[in-house]
Amino acid sequence: MATIEPMIGRYVHVEVDGINYRTYFESNGSGIPLVCLHTAGADSLEYRHLLADDDITKEFQVIAFDMPWHGRSLPPSGWWEKEYKLTRRFYMDFVIAFTEALKLDRPILMGCSMGGYLMLDIAHEHPGKFRGLIALQPRDYEPAWDEMSKWLVHPEVNPANLIRPLIRSLTSSQAPEEYRREVEWIYARCGPGVLSGDFYFASKEHDARPFLEEIDAEEQGLYVIGGDDDWSCYPEHTDKLKSSIKGLKVTRIPGLGHFPPSERPELFKQALMPILYELRLRA
Repeated sequence: MATIEPMIGRYVHVEVDGINYRTYFESNGSGIPLVCLHTAGADSLEYRHLLADDDITKEFQVIAFDMPWHGRSLPPSGWWEKEYKLTRRFYMDFVIAFTEALKLDRPILMGCSMGGYLMLDIAHEHPGKFRGLIALQPRDYEPAWDEMSKWLVHPEVNPANLIRPLIRSLTSSQAPEEYRREVEWIYARCGPGVLSGDFYFASKEHDARPFLEEIDAEEQGLYVIGGDDDWSCYPEHTDKLKSSIKGLKVTRIPGLGHFPPSERPELFKQALMPILYELRLRA
């Protein structure tokens, strides 16, 4: 018998700096909004398991969207006139504009990888604006992505052949092969120059080191989840965040890599649910 999954996909027009962005998002559930930010070069498909999870959607409205240039969100008119480079300011402004366009009441934000990096920036720049912030695989600073990005646009390199082993190396060997391949497939859909453009934010624009000690995690509802099988976010990286940010709670998960919502969704859920229940109690 045919099965129809409950999530619904729609478009919302988001305006930033006078430019209109036709933005794709999927949603399911009711209650407190939980807005999910995908990793660099990927899209909202990473959250398909979360969107279909009845335990979560019965109390939270899960919303996952594609940033411009990603997935089903096209670049704006005239995109070909300049190189795509994701800046810290635009990224932050766009995420906030997206939540405001949907008229969400103090949503929870959750981002993975570069989305997790942004949680630190938002905690510093917009304290108290959101009910909570959940950072998956975050770093205070990571210059390595920029060095790697030059090979993604090199004329003698096929980016698809480079991206696939790179992404696989970031997934856990304990994750089901089906889901590891799924993450690879999501990245195979990445448009030309998009991953390297995202790395501009991740390595050039994002540097939380100067302000980490100014963040109060208890006041912000800031949490960190880190998979242990991720060479870009080892325990020492999240230990540094914990020692620098007042009241930060860090959950480390053995057997998870760089893409917790996609690799082993049930294992990720075990770490996520207690955090969501704590955030549900916040005013």
